[in-house]
Formats: sequence, structure tokens, C-alpha cells
Amino acid sequence: PNEAGNHIELFVVDALKVAGLKADKPIAKSGKRKAAGYPDIQIDDELGNTIYLDCKTYNTRTKDQSFRTFYFSPSKDPKITKDAFHLLMSYELDTVERKGRRAFIPISWQIYTLDRLLIQIKHEFNA
Repeated sequence: PNEAGNHIELFVVDALKVAGLKADKPIAKSGKRKAAGYPDIQIDDELGNTIYLDCKTYNTRTKDQSFRTFYFSPSKDPKITKDAFHLLMSYELDTVERKGRRAFIPISWQIYTLDRLLIQIKHEFNA
């Protein structure tokens, strides 16, 4: 359900705005908003604090697998420009057939703070 992750971001941004937070695509070093890459969402509160939020989805059938891949690519125009909290929202999705089309059904969600998450990182470089 990776393609579902792009759609779920819109719902998350809308919910954050309803909660009174300023949420949108992150503002990169260039001053422009960027969609592709980490993080998905930049949240700014009324005190001027910034939170970077990334949304990830996974299939119910792979729930118990511990291996998850996150890609990092160096950029001349990075999206992370502030000292901020980094959060990950993880959505468990299942699929059903509706009117001949595949539909994603949210089953559960979790939120993680990334400051203590143990990860292995895979750096990508374009030739």
C-alpha cells in the first residue's frame, strides 16, 4: 500500500489544520515547498515550534515483519531546515475489492518519535 501513503497525507494535513495547527508540505532551503522525500509534512505551532512528520503505510499481512526500508538521498535543497521534533505515523492498511477496484481500509495507526528509534540507514547516491 505504498501508493496509499501519498493519499493518507492529505487527510493527516486536513486533520492537523482542524486541530488548529499550521501543517503543509515542508519548506525547503530554497524557500519553496517540496513534496517528494522525507519528511512529508511540516507542522508549526503557535509558539513557533516545528515538527516534521512522515506518514508510512504497511499491509496487514506484513505487520509482524521487522524489516522496513527508508531511503535517504543527499540534497542541495533539503527539506529539513530547522531543529525540530521528528515523528512517524504508521498506518496498517488492508485491501478489499469494491466495485471492481482495490480499496485500502485503515486498521490501526501508531505514532513514533524518531529521536530514540534504532534504525539502519541506506544512503542513495545518483551517478
